[in-house]
Amino acid sequence: MGNAEPAKSPPAGDVEGEKVDFPAVEDLEITNGTIGVRADGQLRLGTLDEIKAGGGTTHQVDDTCGDVTANEGAFVTVCGGTVRVFEGAEERSFAPSEEVTVAAPLSDGRVVAGSDQTAEVWVFDSDGNRVDRMPVAKTSDFVLAGADKVVRLNRFDTTIQDVQLDKSRQGGTLRVGLGVGQAKFGDDGLVLASDATGGQLLVYTTDEVVRLHQTVPTDPHPWAVAWDSAQQLAWITSTEKNTATAFDISKGVPREQRKVGTVADAQHMISLDDGTLLIASASGDGLQIVPPESDKD
Repeated sequence: MGNAEPAKSPPAGDVEGEKVDFPAVEDLEITNGTIGVRADGQLRLGTLDEIKAGGGTTHQVDDTCGDVTANEGAFVTVCGGTVRVFEGAEERSFAPSEEVTVAAPLSDGRVVAGSDQTAEVWVFDSDGNRVDRMPVAKTSDFVLAGADKVVRLNRFDTTIQDVQLDKSRQGGTLRVGLGVGQAKFGDDGLVLASDATGGQLLVYTTDEVVRLHQTVPTDPHPWAVAWDSAQQLAWITSTEKNTATAFDISKGVPREQRKVGTVADAQHMISLDDGTLLIASASGDGLQIVPPESDKD
C-alpha cells in the first residue's frame, strides 16, 4: 500500500478533440487563465493558443526541480532547496535554511512549504523570511494550496492532511485509498484525489477540517484529476485504459457524465475557464484539447 505509480498506457486509440505534438510533459497547471507546462527542461507559461504555438514565457527548470504548483497567478517549484516563484516573465527566489522540498504559492504572495525529510510545514513571506512553522503528521511529498486552503500529502502512508494557516496548526489526517496518485484543488476548498491502486476518485472538503465527502469507482489505475468549474464536473484519467471520465458530484452519489478517449500516458490534466479540457502525455504522445460537451460538435 502507498507509493503508487501511474500504469503505463497502451497505444492511444480514439483520441477525442484536437491533438497537438508536444514533448513529454512533467507538470501541467493553470491559475487565473495562465497555463504552465513543464517539458524539456522548461516551464512555459501562456494562453492555450500560445502554448499550442510554442510561445509564451519560458523559465529554465532542470532535474533538481520538484513538482510545480500554481495558485492565484503564481507558479512555484523547489530546485535543490531554492524556492522559485514565477509570475509571467518575472521570477523571485529564496533559499531557506529549512529542508524545503515542496512548496505552493498563497494568494497574498506568501509561500507554504514542506519537506520529504522533516515533519514540518513552514510559511515564508514574499521576501523569503519565515513567518510561521507548524509540526505535521508526517513528511510531505506534495503541498497544495487553493485560495487560502492548504493540504499536504504523503505518498508512502497515502494520506492527506489539512494545514490551518489562520490558526497556525496542523489539521486532521485521512487516508487516501490504497495509493494516492494525484490531487488538485477545485472550488471553495474542494479537493479531488485519485486512488491509483484502489481505482477510485475521492472527493474531500476542507471547510473546517479535511473530510472525505464522496468516493466513486473509476477505470483502473486512475491518475490525473481536474475540476471543471464551468460545468461543475470532476474529471479523472485512467492511464491503463486511456480514458478521462467526468463525474457530477452535486448529488449524494457521483454520477458519470462523460467519458473520452485520451492520449497515451495521460498523467496531467487541467480545465480551462470555459470547461475546455487540456490533457498532457507524460511519454510524448502530445497535448489533447477537448472542448466542452455542448461545443464538441
